[in-house]
Amino acid sequence: MLEAMREVEGVMTDPAPEALVMDLAGSSVNIRARWWVDPPRQADVLDAQDKVLKAIKNKLTAHGIDLPFPTQQILLHDQTEVTAGNRRLQREGWPAGPGDVPPARADQSAARPEPAPQQQPPAAKQ
Repeated sequence: MLEAMREVEGVMTDPAPEALVMDLAGSSVNIRARWWVDPPRQADVLDAQDKVLKAIKNKLTAHGIDLPFPTQQILLHDQTEVTAGNRRLQREGWPAGPGDVPPARADQSAARPEPAPQQQPPAAKQ
């Protein structure tokens, strides 16, 4: 990163560019790149930022360093009564483990009481 910043025209050598580790995050190392331009006009700052960030990206890519982005894996569990608790029958790819597979749960629908009938409100008198 420092090499890339030093190669950009308009980036000052004094003070020298810096690459500071700001955070060792859960899945990344966050690095802040700092450089200076003279004169610090808004147009020069934006132009230098564009050039520096492109140079850093190209330099990292050239050295086989990939810039990560967050990913997520979503597993949907097969929760039918036949496969409940039996990881060998479930389709989401979880390992079953070395031990015996517990038996599937008994059908719980028969044990549920019937809902009480709804009572109609009394008719309004006229």
